[in-house]
Parts: sequence; structure tokens; C-alpha cells
Amino acid sequence: MLFYFWMHFGKRMVERLTKTEFRQIVTWAYSLRSSCDRLHTATTLWTAEPEHRLLSAGYNGAPSGLPSCDETGHLIIDGHCVRSNHGEDNALLQCRDFDRLKGGIATILGTPCYNCARKLISAGVGRIEHIGAYYNGPGSENIFVLFQQVKGLSWCNIKIETLACTVQKAMKFSSQLPGGICGNFTQLCSLVL
Repeated sequence: MLFYFWMHFGKRMVERLTKTEFRQIVTWAYSLRSSCDRLHTATTLWTAEPEHRLLSAGYNGAPSGLPSCDETGHLIIDGHCVRSNHGEDNALLQCRDFDRLKGGIATILGTPCYNCARKLISAGVGRIEHIGAYYNGPGSENIFVLFQQVKGLSWCNIKIETLACTVQKAMKFSSQLPGGICGNFTQLCSLVL
């Protein structure tokens, strides 16, 4: 009876994810396929607001058919692993509609290296969101100067703690939905932890 009342008259205690939070979750999920343990990262590319459609995604890993860092170790040149394509490279390689990417959003787990930031700008991305910080990429100390030089480009850093809170919010939200995959959040947490 209480469930029926809640279904028809109650409000959800946790609101659904914002578009920014949704981009964080999707990007994090793609990073789980990464095969370079120096940084399991990913990039998602989205159309501009208000459309907000996922255009492409990529995670860091060796080109298809070649051995990955997880299999054979890193190939280090000048302090950087070159065996894997960066997530930004793979997302751009997978993008099939660059016209819709103009003014769009790139969400990246970690700080992009200078070359990847330059490629995203060249592709017409209008907003770069990076989750957490990783300043080991070539030229990464110069990317914020690059960002400031690009007219109309916006960027922000999303703290890794924010991603953790977003994952928790998503789990709680899903546990409150009738038919939500998480069903009983407490029971799920006890299984996961």
C-alpha cells in the first residue's frame, strides 16, 4: 500500500542525473575497457546543447589487433607510453559526423595531453570537460594556455570526488525507480563492497 502511494503521489528523493553528470558516468564506463594501466581513461564526444547526443567514444588502448600494455607491457619513449592510442584519438577516429561535433562537448577522464587538446580544438569542440587531473601527458603543462587562446572555447575540471558522488547518485536514483536495475540499493552495496 505504501509503495502504491509513493508511486502515485510521492516524489523521488534523488533527482535524475543532469546532462553533465550523465556525461561523467558514460565516460567513466568507457574507461573500464582501457588497456593501459598508466591511466585507464576515455573520452566521449557529444553534440552541442540543447541536442546533447553522444556522437562517439574511445578509450586508451593499442590499435586493434596489436598487443596492449596489459598484455606485453608499456612501450616507453621519452617517459611516455606510445603503445596505446589516447582516448581522444580513438573517439575522434570513431566519430562519423564532424559537422555535428562543431561546438559540441568532449568529456575526458583525466587531463588531455597537448596534442589531444589541439586535435579536439581542430575538430571544432566548443567545450572540454576533464574529470580529475593527469599531468603526465606530453605538453600537458601548456594546455590551459592553449585553452585560453581559443576564442569561444570553454573548459572545466570536474573533481574526481564529484564523479564518485555522481556514481553514488546514479545508484540511488536507479534504486528508487520502479523497475530500476539497482532495486535495493543497500543490498547492491553489500554485494559490491
